[in-house]
Amino acid sequence: MLVVALGLGLWIAPAHADQGWEGDSLHLTWENDATRDSDRHYTQGGRVLYLSSDDAAPGWMRSFSKWIPTWGFKEEGLKFGVEAGQEIYTPENLDATEVVKEDRPYAGWLYTSAILQRRGPGVSDFPVIESLRLDIGVVGPASLAENAQKIWHGRDPKGWDNQLGNELGLNLRYDRSYLFRLEPWEKWHIDGVPSLDGALGNVDIHIGTTAMLRAGYNIPNRFEVPRGRTRKGFSVYAFGTAGGRLIARNLFLDGNTWKSSHSVEKDPLVGNFSAGVTLVLGLVELSASNHFLTREFVTQKNSDSYGSATVTFKF
Repeated sequence: MLVVALGLGLWIAPAHADQGWEGDSLHLTWENDATRDSDRHYTQGGRVLYLSSDDAAPGWMRSFSKWIPTWGFKEEGLKFGVEAGQEIYTPENLDATEVVKEDRPYAGWLYTSAILQRRGPGVSDFPVIESLRLDIGVVGPASLAENAQKIWHGRDPKGWDNQLGNELGLNLRYDRSYLFRLEPWEKWHIDGVPSLDGALGNVDIHIGTTAMLRAGYNIPNRFEVPRGRTRKGFSVYAFGTAGGRLIARNLFLDGNTWKSSHSVEKDPLVGNFSAGVTLVLGLVELSASNHFLTREFVTQKNSDSYGSATVTFKF
């Protein structure tokens, strides 16, 4: 409905206000549930993402991209990226030494990712971003999640001996987003960004959809493929998202793939909502948001939330 509403708007504005997204960028993200004054479920996450400039992709990657059909848009911009991160999951009761059977397992995920991002005009020239991503990592004590939680949270949970066992994780992820932009006044934008995503692997199997609404001044346009360098200026905007996932596998709830471990019965349909603000100061973007998740497993007592902060540097 969001797509229809925006598509029927009085005016779809030209895609400008790129704000330097054609160049290299470095993204530092920190996520934490400390806003609830407790460690529970998705307890903490951090990641570092690098995305190349549009003209930096090597020849073999451009050849590989041409081998993959675009299905509904014309590729005009191509980036490659690498990401490294860690995620930590715990039950609510951190004082229990035995397995908390009705709550999720202790688990950590330490990973690195290779990313291929393509951009270009789609149907009726609406801009498209498509990302292909391969995650390789490890679950279990080798993820170093136990030490990370103790260091960063100042807690001494008693149940880490019950965490999921070591397991190599391999996941292929796909995401496609569209931009629908209204410009009621010069440099003031209202954006609708619907997305489709999916994952396949031993860590995560799902299909999902998300709709984002952004409103503010001079909102950066990651979808644009400019011919030359664009000016990096000032921007401020608010955003909100709503989405859902149909989940076939979640290793952090279903337990280890090839060995016996603690597990809980997952809820196959999970909703997610978020709201936040972003401030752009030339070469630097600052973003803060709060995220809400519906119950992820059958015996879960309450929904979850966590805070997120991202600092982006553009070159």
